[in-house]
Amino acid sequence: LKKLVGLEIVEEDAHRIVIQCLIEPSLLAPEKIIRRLHLITRAMQQDAIAAFVNCDTKLATTVVERDEEVDRLYFLLVRMVRAALTDLSTAEKVHASPVDCLDYRILSSFIEHFGDYSALIAVNVPRNRGKLLASLSRAVQKSGDAVNSMYGHSVEAVLSRDLKLASDVGRMRPGAIENIREAERVLVGLGPELLDKATSAISSLKSMCEINVDIADLAMTR
Repeated sequence: LKKLVGLEIVEEDAHRIVIQCLIEPSLLAPEKIIRRLHLITRAMQQDAIAAFVNCDTKLATTVVERDEEVDRLYFLLVRMVRAALTDLSTAEKVHASPVDCLDYRILSSFIEHFGDYSALIAVNVPRNRGKLLASLSRAVQKSGDAVNSMYGHSVEAVLSRDLKLASDVGRMRPGAIENIREAERVLVGLGPELLDKATSAISSLKSMCEINVDIADLAMTR
């Protein structure tokens, strides 16, 4: 229940638990939930990169905690989309066509995965700043900034149906990939522990980059 917004236990005994949804779907708009998810996950990614570069484990912990809120909103949106697809009156109330609902469902899945990768970077934040090479810090920061910029363009492209923004994501991809490759080159010579953490972070950034491209492709189909 902690991950399911609006569901509460209304009856309970030794043999039965009754759970009721207290949310009125018409009071929530899928696009607003998507925008909220986007704001949270974009900030998570920025903070995850800052935590890694500065070996800030406290900031990293807040990133992981925010991933739980992302999951709650994601599951809420999934429930709303299912309700709208099975009941046309609900779809009318939230001002979303069946095609819009499918797009929101796909987009929310991409955003949820983006948040998961941010949390993964946070989990792998090094604890000893003295062992983190300046060249690695710069490369990770540069890669993170490029990926975050792509993310902002890609999600907005879908929500605003802006094909120019979607095209911009494609043009930004080669530069982001090159930044990530530069970060990979810095991995040579790192100790085992730091190598594992840095490899995981860079791999996450690479996956985020591809998620951004997939989101931008979704804008092309709207």
